[in-house]
Amino acid sequence: MKQQLILWIAALAITFISGYANRITSKEYPVTGTVKYNTHKISYLFDKVYRGNDDYKFQVFSKLKGLKIKLQYKKKDDLNWNEKNLTLNHNIYSAAIPNLGPSKNIIYRAELDYNNDKIIVPNNEGVKLTFWGRTSKSIMLFYNLALFFGIFLTTRIGLEFFNENEKIKKLSLFPLIFFIFYGMLIVPVKRTYELSAFGNKIPQIDQLFDIRSLAFLTIWIVAIILIFNSKRRKIVALVSAVILLLLYGINI
Repeated sequence: MKQQLILWIAALAITFISGYANRITSKEYPVTGTVKYNTHKISYLFDKVYRGNDDYKFQVFSKLKGLKIKLQYKKKDDLNWNEKNLTLNHNIYSAAIPNLGPSKNIIYRAELDYNNDKIIVPNNEGVKLTFWGRTSKSIMLFYNLALFFGIFLTTRIGLEFFNENEKIKKLSLFPLIFFIFYGMLIVPVKRTYELSAFGNKIPQIDQLFDIRSLAFLTIWIVAIILIFNSKRRKIVALVSAVILLLLYGINI
């Protein structure tokens, strides 16, 4: 009983670490930073993805008086930047970028000006922002949880390698349920909302699925086949779990 508990806790810890790696390597992870003018700090956040039907609201927080901030944005192939002055309200500077529609993107950056000391953040090249249709928080929650629990269970099964009385066969079907739910249901629904396709158009099949989500399902189906037909199912389970953890933790 004690060994089982240790293995479950270890699986949970490993999955959390891999999930954190997944977050910070994600293409959607925002660009954040802080600029100092003397003792005053200016904090900024540049999103890389915006899921909404209205315009994107860019914000900068600072208590520094006399600061001027100019939002600069353009389409990828444009030569010149569009500019907007940020308005101040309770230490929050803000301005809106027009929503270009699902799958469209724009490059944006901000010019900070304090006593003619100008700084471009986060860099001169700017950050690419991709627009998608409004996607509810509940869908995003199911999207993240389904994958998390699938990886958590495969990791736990992989750790059965260290258990003499292993139960790999009994446990192997549970992750499959989560991967099917994730790749065949949640991902297509999420994609449909992102494309603003509900009631408007029928998305193409390649727009509803992605290689990464299908890879989780495919790898574990192959693993199950090998687990039920191989005498070395401990090694199969461990190797499969490691592969899925790497796929989960590192966005490519």
